[in-house]
Amino acid sequence: MGLHCLREAKKAGYSAMQFNFVVSTNDNAVSLWKKLGFTIVGTLPKAFQNENLGYIDTFVMHRFLDDIEI
Repeated sequence: MGLHCLREAKKAGYSAMQFNFVVSTNDNAVSLWKKLGFTIVGTLPKAFQNENLGYIDTFVMHRFLDDIEI
């Protein structure tokens, strides 16, 4: 689904993609986006309230689409 999303963005003419709110403790999501070429370009301190952990950081993740084949 992640790769499909990147291909569709490229087809639509976008040159990059950004996710503005990836919860920092969601290791599976952070790992997936990193495997798909995203990097963390920013941190929003205490932007998400977790039921157990209280307020935790979120990440802004970005990647260019120039290497995506459609």
